Amino acid sequence: MSLERIGIYAGNGILPVKVAENIVKSNKKVFIIAIKGLTDRNIEKFPHQWIRFGQIGLAMKLLKKNNCKKLVIIGGAKIPNFFFLFPDFFGLKLFFSLFTIRKRGDAEIIKTIISYIENKVEIEIVGADNFLEEILMTKGNLTNTYIKSSNINDIDLAIKTCLEIGNSDTGQACIISNGKAIIVEDINGTDFMLYKAIKEKNREISGGFLIKMPKPIQDNRVDLPTVGLNTLKLINELGLDGIVLEDKKAFLVDKEKMIEYANQKNLFIYGI
Repeated sequence: MSLERIGIYAGNGILPVKVAENIVKSNKKVFIIAIKGLTDRNIEKFPHQWIRFGQIGLAMKLLKKNNCKKLVIIGGAKIPNFFFLFPDFFGLKLFFSLFTIRKRGDAEIIKTIISYIENKVEIEIVGADNFLEEILMTKGNLTNTYIKSSNINDIDLAIKTCLEIGNSDTGQACIISNGKAIIVEDINGTDFMLYKAIKEKNREISGGFLIKMPKPIQDNRVDLPTVGLNTLKLINELGLDGIVLEDKKAFLVDKEKMIEYANQKNLFIYGI
């Protein structure tokens, strides 16, 4: 039998590549399921197979064939979409499992997919955080600019707001300014919320911060909050003071560039 590999179901962005690189650095084998028109082509330097949307059955067969006992699901796409576009037979069966919860949010759908893969296919889902420790958020300040006392005072409100929208499975983030929750994330994501806030900017926003936390109802092995340089640029354009993230529960894509930019613009990146 071939050596055991760790599988990666790769969405878009650079994180699937980073996961693969770190798996290889740890002297483990990797095999990547890449989605046509979505996954970064840099994954081609690793063992991989390109499939189209919806071919979840083929994906599982390939993972089994390559002796993948564990699977990392990582990338920027909304995972449920993979199963609704031209599904193969396995994808169709999964579709019927999801049909009864179709009106719920991403967290419930993703948990159903995880359960199906682990129980029906017998492949264990593992969190990408196991392989991306260097870009995980840590507690305290990451930047030269420290969080203001007024922002510290608003953190309880921020956490409460995130818990409320998280429990309703609508989003992971919100903007807090001057003791008020200004806007909350919906299914369109964090950057969409920030663009909307910039477009509709009002006098209530003067300083403040973006906070992003996992939903209380989600499985943290998939879809941990992710922020990048563009997020910081939007925060700066909006006039916020910085960003608050949960310790060990958020990824900072291009972490060094984010810290450099934050220092240039006097923004804080703070872990709670």
